[in-house]
Amino acid sequence: MEKERRKFKRFDAYMSVRYQAPQPEENGGIALSKDLSREGLKLNSPTQLPLGTTLDLELDIPDDPKPVRVTGKIVWSEALQGKDQGYDAGIRFMLMDPVDKFRVLDYAYNHWLETKVNDFSDPEKVSELE
Repeated sequence: MEKERRKFKRFDAYMSVRYQAPQPEENGGIALSKDLSREGLKLNSPTQLPLGTTLDLELDIPDDPKPVRVTGKIVWSEALQGKDQGYDAGIRFMLMDPVDKFRVLDYAYNHWLETKVNDFSDPEKVSELE
């Protein structure tokens, strides 16, 4: 069994992410975040994002009118299996306002709690399963 290398819990927190490399001729677009942790996120994009590229990101938290702006760096990228599935890329946060980090993590945690509770038809039975 492979040892888990992650330092922080990952949350399935789907958010729209606009990204742009500092150089206009480089990659930019809109993607969907797949999971999120204190240090970064995974996103799915239609094109491969080169390793080491620094991106300016704008995260749209559902039901929150103010986007979160953050700078991140591509630390891994891989093609997804299947036709036109795009690419997944790991982004490590580099510059992020602590208040914005709290907003993003709060959304992700609350979303995780809602989906965990909704996995059971009777919330009273959750404690019986633990």
